[in-house]
Amino acid sequence: MASHSPGLCTLNELLLWHGEGRIPLRRFAKRHGCWQGLDSAVFYAQVRALEAGLRLRLGAAPGERVAILAESSPEWLLADFACLAAGVIDVPIYPTLTAEQVAFILNDCAAVGAFVSTPAQAAKIHAQQSALPALRWICCFADSDGGSLEEPGAPAGGPCRESKAALQATNGSDQGKKWRATWTELLAHEPGDSAAAFAGRLRTTPPEQPATLLYTSGTTGSPKGVLLTHANLCANLNYSTLDFDYGHDERRLSILPLSHITERHMAYVDMLYGGEMYFAESLDRVPDYLRELQPTALVSVPRLYEKVADAVQAQVAQKSALAQFLFRWAVKTGEAMIPYRLEGRTAPAWLRLRAALADRVAGRKLRAKLGGHLSKIISGGAALAPAVARLLLALGVMVDEGYGLSETSPVIALSRPGGRRLGSVGRPLENVEVKIAPDGEILVRGPAVFAGYYHLREETAAALQDGWFHTGDVGRLDADGFLYLTDRKKDLLKTSGGKFIAPQPIEAKLKASGLIAEAVVIGDGHNYAVALLVPNWPALEAQNIACADHPAACTSDSVRAVFSTEVERVNATLARFETIKKFALIPSDFTIESGELTPTIKVRRRAVEANYRDVIAGLYR
Repeated sequence: MASHSPGLCTLNELLLWHGEGRIPLRRFAKRHGCWQGLDSAVFYAQVRALEAGLRLRLGAAPGERVAILAESSPEWLLADFACLAAGVIDVPIYPTLTAEQVAFILNDCAAVGAFVSTPAQAAKIHAQQSALPALRWICCFADSDGGSLEEPGAPAGGPCRESKAALQATNGSDQGKKWRATWTELLAHEPGDSAAAFAGRLRTTPPEQPATLLYTSGTTGSPKGVLLTHANLCANLNYSTLDFDYGHDERRLSILPLSHITERHMAYVDMLYGGEMYFAESLDRVPDYLRELQPTALVSVPRLYEKVADAVQAQVAQKSALAQFLFRWAVKTGEAMIPYRLEGRTAPAWLRLRAALADRVAGRKLRAKLGGHLSKIISGGAALAPAVARLLLALGVMVDEGYGLSETSPVIALSRPGGRRLGSVGRPLENVEVKIAPDGEILVRGPAVFAGYYHLREETAAALQDGWFHTGDVGRLDADGFLYLTDRKKDLLKTSGGKFIAPQPIEAKLKASGLIAEAVVIGDGHNYAVALLVPNWPALEAQNIACADHPAACTSDSVRAVFSTEVERVNATLARFETIKKFALIPSDFTIESGELTPTIKVRRRAVEANYRDVIAGLYR
């Protein structure tokens, strides 16, 4: 088991280790129905060619910004490391964003170029190109002419025909041209210097050099650019991996977008320890990939684990009364094992015997559906509902919670072997300081904390005070140093009576039954709280509740009676001022496209309140 930091100083040093053959690594993506790999030597050679093409063909200079608008793939990481090697600051953009949202980020950071995955992504930029005066070129991974930004009569390849200086001197009409260079052309580019000179530049990269500019998805307001240096990212990599015993035999299924800081961090972890990385084509295929690849590591947002728990409960609800009884017995037995599993202690012999039998009834089947070999399962991006974590742990599935933000590169605290508490996100990393402000806000200090928001002085001053980063999250530290998340500070609701309500714990309780897929508690400025509930339709159908017509079911007395019971169940655990007085059922899921979810699958409360303004108003009549 790892007991000391790898001592990584820059990400370019990590790339150099691969070039020197010190770390074996394979990245896999499914192409034409087959998993195709890319080993360390090929990866290094391709990054070297791309870096030369980026500098010499496309004219990108150190410190300039280049966007990566693409789904997760080996090409994404190649573009990332080509930018890092060239001293260019890359700007990841979620591929699910709209053309207007993409244009905002490109314009805000004055990106000079963009790597895109497909013509469809290129088209988003094409639609907004008149508003992007700084953008000079686009390179598409797909090498397709369809949807390219090359204007009629413009020479393909752009800056290879005209120098960067000439481009800067062009008149206003020419600045509208977005030159195209294909991915294949860049990969074929001759290195601009010797292998030794390239390695020397990697080796001498200053740790304080800016590496990436991440735009927070933001539950309110416009996105803000988070500027992270090599030192920020490596400080986190060096300590977040301790105690997990990563090795060359690791197989990780990548399901989050690489534009998500957590997924990108894990990709660097795979590179640091030489594990295998498999990129999922879609979330719908994740169950198939788990069975096919039998991964040893999985990192996701809480929603995936909530769906796993929901699916288990829905399947059990369809079984016989005896099977349901045996499942409940198995879960109860597993719950008795939880303290021993968390602390790594040996349970009494009689309990181990009962637990082994309970595992044959339920736990083993669930783990088989997850591939049967998962030893490292991490949840991040938001708080995992305690009821979900408890159910999965009772069934023998240990989910370690992590906590962090883009501004902290990202990990602040992490549950890990030797340091686990149910409901906690673990202890802070060894090189991270955490304290709780008088109002409950979590404050963080350490080498992984960013220096500020891109050209936003006031926002930076508000977030960084006296060397402490104000996270905007509310939490507590127990006597043993374990951190617990309570809520988002800015999400706290203040009733017209002056009482503060933390909505997230209430929403987690509402979703705990498995019948509610999503819940949003409303009450700011009102004299009581209400809730918008999205039913878990498959779970209702499994209980033989008629709900095929979702809009009609939302107004059905029989269906509403089911959810009234659920609301009352939760109300019984709340203070009187927190209780949900009324609720409305929403027929369809919240989506990214509607603006109700961020790309990291967090609810945008303001968007939900705006989209359902009339429904909410009806609850307060």
